Amino acid sequence: MITLRITWKYLLAFYCVIMLYVSLHELVHHFAGFAVCGGVWGFKSFNYFETACEGSGWTYLATYMGPIFSFAAMWAGAYLLKQGKTPYRSHLGFALIFAQLPAQRMITPFFKMNDEFYASSALFGDTPLVYWSVLLIIWAVCIPPLVVAYRSIENRRAWLWFANFFLLLPYIIWGPVFGGLEYLMVGRGFLDQTIYGIGLLFIINEVVTIAAYWRFKHFIDPFRE
Repeated sequence: MITLRITWKYLLAFYCVIMLYVSLHELVHHFAGFAVCGGVWGFKSFNYFETACEGSGWTYLATYMGPIFSFAAMWAGAYLLKQGKTPYRSHLGFALIFAQLPAQRMITPFFKMNDEFYASSALFGDTPLVYWSVLLIIWAVCIPPLVVAYRSIENRRAWLWFANFFLLLPYIIWGPVFGGLEYLMVGRGFLDQTIYGIGLLFIINEVVTIAAYWRFKHFIDPFRE
């Protein structure tokens, strides 16, 4: 069980967790693409990846691997939260669940917009069966960790705290930065040189995020000074 509290230090630590895991999601796409394309790098920006062997059925494995990583991280967060060995580990588990942006994973397939539907429709056809199967599988995977997160909240009006983390807070503190960096690199060509297919600005942001995470990670427990 945890008591949630939002401070500027907590927001900084939570931002680092979100940015780190969203970036890792994207890198999993990229490295999986490298593997399925026989050791040839594709291209990776902040919010887009392209394999070197587009059109091959195997490339859709790279598309699936990003969500699989995010789902695994959600379940790892639920495990830490249920263990509850220390306040830090419990709060980190809670943060890990919502750092995977579960609302985005669960809502965007209704509009046929996410990785899971894109790959599934390409492989099996854009049919009602594929559409509803993708939705049901995503919801079945996401709901158990979210239930663990909800039941762990000791604050009054737990449903409001849950809704804030599910629908609002991660997108407010992370979304503008992520979108702005994508625009700078792709839209304006800022530090868009690639190293192993990855934009230089992405790499710089990853290094900065990792350094900031190690510096501020203890603040993910909002009662720790």
